[in-house]
Amino acid sequence: MTQGYVPFAHGGDWRGLGAYEQKLREAEAGAEALNLPAHSIHIAIEIAALQPELTPAHQYALILLILISMAALQEGSTRFPVTGSKAAEPIRRMLKAFCGSVPIDDAIAAIEALLETNVAQGVVGKTPDEYKPLLYLKPYIYQQRIRSAEAALSAKLANLIRQPAYPALNLSSIREALVDVGDRPRMLHGKPLMLSPEQSAAVQAALTARLTIISGGPGTGKTSIVLAILRVLARLGLASEDIILGAPTGKAAYRIRESFLDGLRQIPNPSATDQALIDNHPDPSTVHRLLGYSSSRDRFLYHRNNQLAHSVLIIDESSMLDLAMMERLLDAIRPDARLILLGDADQLPSVAAGAIFRDLLRTPGRRGEPSNPVALASMRLTRSYRLNQSGTAGTSLAKVSSAVNEGRTEVFDSTAPDGAVAFRDSIEALKFEGVEYLAGLPRASSGLLDRWYHEQVWGDRELHRLAQRDYELDASGGFAAAEQEYLNHLFTCLGRAKILCVTRVLDNGSDWINAAMHRRAAHDLNRDPERTRFFPGEPVIVLHNDYERRLFNGDQGLVLRVRDGSAKRPTSMVVFARDGHFVAFGLDLLREELELCYAMTVHKAQGSEFDAIALILPDKDLPLLTREVVYTGISRARHSAVMIGRPEMLRLAISRKLERYSGLDEMLAMV
Repeated sequence: MTQGYVPFAHGGDWRGLGAYEQKLREAEAGAEALNLPAHSIHIAIEIAALQPELTPAHQYALILLILISMAALQEGSTRFPVTGSKAAEPIRRMLKAFCGSVPIDDAIAAIEALLETNVAQGVVGKTPDEYKPLLYLKPYIYQQRIRSAEAALSAKLANLIRQPAYPALNLSSIREALVDVGDRPRMLHGKPLMLSPEQSAAVQAALTARLTIISGGPGTGKTSIVLAILRVLARLGLASEDIILGAPTGKAAYRIRESFLDGLRQIPNPSATDQALIDNHPDPSTVHRLLGYSSSRDRFLYHRNNQLAHSVLIIDESSMLDLAMMERLLDAIRPDARLILLGDADQLPSVAAGAIFRDLLRTPGRRGEPSNPVALASMRLTRSYRLNQSGTAGTSLAKVSSAVNEGRTEVFDSTAPDGAVAFRDSIEALKFEGVEYLAGLPRASSGLLDRWYHEQVWGDRELHRLAQRDYELDASGGFAAAEQEYLNHLFTCLGRAKILCVTRVLDNGSDWINAAMHRRAAHDLNRDPERTRFFPGEPVIVLHNDYERRLFNGDQGLVLRVRDGSAKRPTSMVVFARDGHFVAFGLDLLREELELCYAMTVHKAQGSEFDAIALILPDKDLPLLTREVVYTGISRARHSAVMIGRPEMLRLAISRKLERYSGLDEMLAMV
């Protein structure tokens, strides 16, 4: 609370100290609306105290400016417009939360006067090299530390792209290797999977350039590109130990491994180098892990003074990398290394500050040329292979994903001629195929959750039996082959569907839905849902990285009854799939690191794929409700996506593109 706070100077434009303190209290109350902790006002006041002898009006304007910079960073922006035409709408949105009884126009005028008069020069610098808490580089306000990190990253990226191509590889050798890979294609359903021209171009770019950025939507063949790169590098004599595969989350890293191993197994006539790659392949890990992060010391083992020895780094789901992590990654790689970033620039960006992957993609300059040197290394994949375009479900998923990505709301108009969306008037009418839309539910109703629980989670009695049986560990601490077969079936079935939410909170957030599904599980087992947090057979998700146990934020597992060789009775354990087998950990060891995962946020679902998803929209407008959330949610589905929510919320989301303010592209154009 701000009780007892005394401004630095009396007088000024505001009517007495009581009115001034009331304004601070209103700003404190508004912090929550912008996802800031209430104590943010105290931090802003302390920073403002670095500038003595301000009038209360200038003090208040400075505090608002500091709060705006904090809220912008919380939203993922590295800078924020506060003056001029670019600021007209954004700053009003911010001040609507903070100003309370103060007219927004008055607050805007006070901020502009503060910046124009330069009375806060001890706190606000006006040139990039000043060491002040804030930098006003017209029309944007930066936090100095963030602007410094962004400038450092732009210099490192430009330096990497300007390095000459890897000298040990020449185009003729690469082409020969590509021809050999093409002569031994993967086979799927009896058909060869050949690289398309755009995929081949991406592979060649990745093999010859220091930095390559490859963006593609769902099913555009990014995994095929990674597989081809690895196969070519093996033919060129590069050892697996010299290659790093990584991703921002453990789930995404696991998916990379499974995808490229599946691809290798689909080669009917593998060469000796292909077989060697199967036997000794790069082991994907999280970016934190490959950089040697220590949670106890809060440090990274690899950095500019102790760089990674590897010469090729391939990072998937790179849209989830934030400014700080990208800078650390660039610090830790050798000057002659090759960095390949893959992802989907249209998905949700990182939770933390920055939209790095999106900023790095090709953007046209004044004459149609790329706007910066890094953009020369970027490319987009446009053709989707994953969806079954010849089938009704695949066609509707492809059409709706594309329409949402382009901001076209008419696809959800019941009179739309292409009929890509099936409109349902009741829960009972849902067929769980293609894209279906159910309008008007105020919350995730019990009828919807009943159908999802019984049809999508538990599709048959056999699953119930497998979820409730006892599993036994052998003397080595692993599961016997027969047990693994049961677990494979159980994990495959229980991982095929997921409810996705925009937020964790509110009546239609993932927390509420998980609790409701837990009650259904308790009813089936005739147990008290309040006394037991996790029942056998329930899906769970890891909340934090646990490097000792090799569990990572976003990893998903199942609670099962497991007995080790010495125990007479089974105990509740959490089982995870890992490296083609399964590992189990005592539930008591992990209890505080887990939560139920019948439903999860769209952010958490990035890097995952499901046969069926249900995307539940909030009942009121939230800052998180954007086009990217809807697109990312739909693109998690292989066969079925059910959209549930009020039409006005859906239209609002699709029409509103996530806006993150960043200076990275401008900086790159100047280096």
